[in-house]
Amino acid sequence: MPLFDFHCAACGKDFELLVRSSKEKPACTHCASEQVEKQLALVAVKGLKSDHVHSGSCGCGKAPGSCGAN
Repeated sequence: MPLFDFHCAACGKDFELLVRSSKEKPACTHCASEQVEKQLALVAVKGLKSDHVHSGSCGCGKAPGSCGAN
């Protein structure tokens, strides 16, 4: 039973919701609207592997090899 991040188009609030099945229609926990969009979880973004080789030109301001973008 995964926990998902959602954004409500009706009231503009962000919220988390436990979705028990794919048939379940999620609704906003603030206004009960069903006009919600599933968001990409930050954990999923941080878990992505990049082929970027740090050359010092990525704009992070750190020395080559020290920003973790390799």
